Amino acid sequence: MSTFQVIKRLLGEAKPLAGLMVAASTAGTIGHLAATFLPVFGIIAGFALAGNPVTTTIVYAIVAATLSPWMVLALIAAFTLLASSFGPTLALAALPANLTQTFAFARRLFSLMDEAPGVVETGTANSDYEGMRLDHVTFAYPGEESEAILADFSLDVPQHGILGIQGPSGRGKSTMLKLLMRYWDPQRGQVTLSGTPLPQIDVHARRRIQAMMSQETHLFDGTIRENLLIALPESEIRNGGAAGVLDARLREALAKASVLDLIDSLPDGLDTQVGELGDRLSEGERQRIGLARVFLRNADLVLFDEPTSRLDALNEAIILRSIHELSKSEQNADKGQDVAVVLVSRRESAMRVADAVLNL
Repeated sequence: MSTFQVIKRLLGEAKPLAGLMVAASTAGTIGHLAATFLPVFGIIAGFALAGNPVTTTIVYAIVAATLSPWMVLALIAAFTLLASSFGPTLALAALPANLTQTFAFARRLFSLMDEAPGVVETGTANSDYEGMRLDHVTFAYPGEESEAILADFSLDVPQHGILGIQGPSGRGKSTMLKLLMRYWDPQRGQVTLSGTPLPQIDVHARRRIQAMMSQETHLFDGTIRENLLIALPESEIRNGGAAGVLDARLREALAKASVLDLIDSLPDGLDTQVGELGDRLSEGERQRIGLARVFLRNADLVLFDEPTSRLDALNEAIILRSIHELSKSEQNADKGQDVAVVLVSRRESAMRVADAVLNL
């Protein structure tokens, strides 16, 4: 669930969805096999549990055969009745646990399906990037309406250059970025993109314009290569797959994020498994791979939320230089338009690359 925002920010819905369909198909196959063979295992278990009574019955039958044939028939009938009762008894014993588990799964699933989205995307307008604005917005998180994070707040995001935002925790720096990405709508005021209110703009058009790196970097259970490729459209992956062109592009992004040397030192390189949520990597390594993912996006507006918070001074300097170079790269050749960057950080050193700084 925590990776959904990452998928949306990177316009990568298709690739995880394809993987989910494969995983669901595999789970369905395993479930079918389990439903087929579990009854067989139940029968075997039933006979195993019946082993002691069977052994006892055989001994009694041998003894009884020396006394009376009628006693042998009685013992056979008793054994048949006893053996036939084990299957139903075991099934009844397991039924409450199975039903409880099924109902628990159903409650969680229905609760998720009934969850109302934070915002409803119905916009149809398209727009080039010509700046963004928070226009007298007031915002409080759901359930905390009495404590507004932003109150009658306005901010102009320029069409190009680096806007630095600095201040202590709790001042709403990260909240501003989330409003610009339209994770929520403000209770009052509005957020505009190129003069158009965000709710009126097509969500896919908006996401093509924007890219964001949040404070927490979420990686998917897979390889480093797979975690980078999610930032690229399928068409670019297909067109750039020949002659190592795609790998060269990935390596360039990793170099900008000051993590290429680490990747090259790993035995499997780009094909190294990162583990669930990237738990095989350190926080700083995950953060730099997340930065490389953003550098691959080619967005018009890039939002960075504490991009160097877990890095030492050397790696911070390399990444800040890359962010400065990113802001000077030309994304719109027709207009000669550079990339706009919003850089949120508590570090004074990060503000050195900013063209303008807002202190909160």
